[in-house]
Amino acid sequence: MHMIQTFTQLLHQKTKQKGMKTATIVADVLCISQDAAYRRIRNPESFRADELMKLAKEFEIDLNTMIHLGKNWFQGEFRVISPQYTTHDYYRDINTYLEKAISRPNSVIVYGAQEVPMFYRFWFPAFAAFKAFVWKRDFLNDAQFRSVQFRAASMPEERGFERLSDNYMQIASEEIWGYDTLFSTLYQIHHYKECGLFASENDFRAVMDEYDFMVDHILAQAERGKKLHPYHPHVVGGDFRLYFSPMVSADNTFIIKTVRDSIAFVNSQRNGVLISDCEYWVNTTDSWLETCKNNGTLLSVTGAGPRNKLFRQEYMSKKRLLGLNERNSD
Repeated sequence: MHMIQTFTQLLHQKTKQKGMKTATIVADVLCISQDAAYRRIRNPESFRADELMKLAKEFEIDLNTMIHLGKNWFQGEFRVISPQYTTHDYYRDINTYLEKAISRPNSVIVYGAQEVPMFYRFWFPAFAAFKAFVWKRDFLNDAQFRSVQFRAASMPEERGFERLSDNYMQIASEEIWGYDTLFSTLYQIHHYKECGLFASENDFRAVMDEYDFMVDHILAQAERGKKLHPYHPHVVGGDFRLYFSPMVSADNTFIIKTVRDSIAFVNSQRNGVLISDCEYWVNTTDSWLETCKNNGTLLSVTGAGPRNKLFRQEYMSKKRLLGLNERNSD
């Protein structure tokens, strides 16, 4: 039996056990209309990969158990970030794919960015440490991080992945951003500042200054249409196209395309990550990213007006609104 049909049958069984209509709960979980939910249920292959992941999480359906049901439908792994498969394991897996892409001509990465793509952060140690701290404290609810303040020198192990940033720079990329991409981290920094979760003003400034630097760096890339190294401006990497779209997925999802294959990375801050070269996952993810691009605005090279509006005017306005330009005494 086709795996997608098996999945929808399990979904019907689960909702029936709860005494609920399948379309009602699908609409609620995916934040879509009931009409859209009915259309997906009638034509289950129209479910996007990230939508299937959300439903699998909600109804405790283990996608890995379905691999044998149709290798043409599903090949790959669904991994939950845990002590058994850590973020560092994930980084190492991604780096393997990046190095393959570098070795093959005309490779490209298409990235739907819910927040600034993680590949940049490893050049900025205080910022990388902050994002790792937020992940462990607020998303994984790790007890050892709930009772301590953030220090810029913490999480030293994050400094070991600069190679990810170097490799990403070498590969041509299309990034699709929305407002949350740029501002979600500002809200995190604001929250930590307001709640006294920075150990000192210097720790706050280290993170804020590095994030500002990173934003300026990505703006410079968009102006040039090329990937750049933040500390060696003469080093030029792959082509860079930046889009602004109101339709970016709620999670960070990307595809690495090479002359031999394509790999989809469907990420969720709550559910884990699915890594697959399966035609279904690649095509549905690629289709969604293309829709986001086609309904967006190209900011790189020719888009000077909207580019400066987002990166200069709106970014600085949001910082002022959140009080992130202010310097406090310890």
